[in-house]
This record gives sequence, structure tokens and C-alpha cells, in this order.
Amino acid sequence: MGRRRLYHTPEEARLAANAKSRKSYHKWIVRNKANIRSRRQEDYSKRKDERLQLMRPRPQFGPKKSTSIGANTVDSVHSIADKDNPQHVTYWFRRVERVSKRFTEEVGPSPFAYAEEFYAGYVSTHCNKPIFEAIVRMEKFQKWLTTYLHEILQISGYNAEYKSAQEIERKVSAMHRSLQDLGLYTTLSAEDIPDFKTLHERKEFAYQTLLTT
Repeated sequence: MGRRRLYHTPEEARLAANAKSRKSYHKWIVRNKANIRSRRQEDYSKRKDERLQLMRPRPQFGPKKSTSIGANTVDSVHSIADKDNPQHVTYWFRRVERVSKRFTEEVGPSPFAYAEEFYAGYVSTHCNKPIFEAIVRMEKFQKWLTTYLHEILQISGYNAEYKSAQEIERKVSAMHRSLQDLGLYTTLSAEDIPDFKTLHERKEFAYQTLLTT
């Protein structure tokens, strides 16, 4: 008799592979934490020196260009708005705010209630498709935020904007992990786990501890 099939759809196999990769990644992070921190500090110092070199004023030849707006005179070097300049932290933080807005529109005022709806929906219909569709949406949010956090860190370091963006990323990450956990439970057979209501009563789902009401 062959081995029992664990995963019945490509989505279930992908979810299990993601969980395994994430576990392996965290183990690697713990083992190499000191080296990673040291390497990041060296990279940050190097990039900071490069930015300072680029920011040095260049010699001016002829009259300095400027544009007048009312009683104020604005140098041409500042004519591009910060929000439209990828070299400025505002450009990336505005994108973080847009993702945060879309996340709030998706989840609503209570992340816990949002996840609870998926639990209740699966218990009543035994259909996990809505859960996996939500996981895909959260993956997009997290991918964007990871990129924006990296850019903010490279431009301005660990400042107030980075901390605010990091807090938003944590909320999205918590939701993503909670839905992945719930989705993984839906792929397991009744032989492997108790029924969903028992797990819910024991508060064994990740969203019951990770998410706020």
C-alpha cells in the first residue's frame, strides 16, 4: 500500500512548502544573528558615507537658478516635490501609507473579527478557497511593504518613518501568518487533528493569539 497523499491541490502543497521554508529560515536567522547584524551595520555605514559624498555641494558657476512662489524663493534643486522623488524617504513612506489604507479597507477595524469570519465560513461550508485567496492578497501587501521598508532604511536609516512603516508591516505579517495557519489546518485530515470547534475552544489557532480584537 502506497503512502497516504498529504496534499490534494497545488495550493496546499505550496502552503506546506512555505511553512517548512519559513521554519528553516528562522533557524538560520537564530544561528547567524550576530553575523547578520554585523554585516548590516557595515553595509549601512558604507551606504551612508556614499550618500554624504553625493550630498556635498557642487561649485556654482553663473547665477543660481531659482523660482519664485509669492514672496518665497525656492531653489531649483528643491523644485521636485519630495513625494515624487524616489531619493527621498517621503516618496516611499507615502507608498507604505497606501498599502496600510488598502489593508484597513480589506480587514476592517478588527483584524481578529476578519480572521474569525474565515474560521466561521470554513466550519459552515468546509470550503477553504476564500482563505487561500486572502493569503494571496496578504502576500502582495507584505511583498510591497518589505520593498518600501528596505528603501526607507537605505535612505534615512532607523528613523521615525521606518519605525511607523515597520509597525504597519508587523500588522500585515501577523494577519498573513494567521491565515496561513488557518489554511494549513484546513488541509489536514480528521485523523490528524481534532475537529475545528475543539481547536477553537482551545485557542490553538494562531489568529486567536496574534491578532487584536
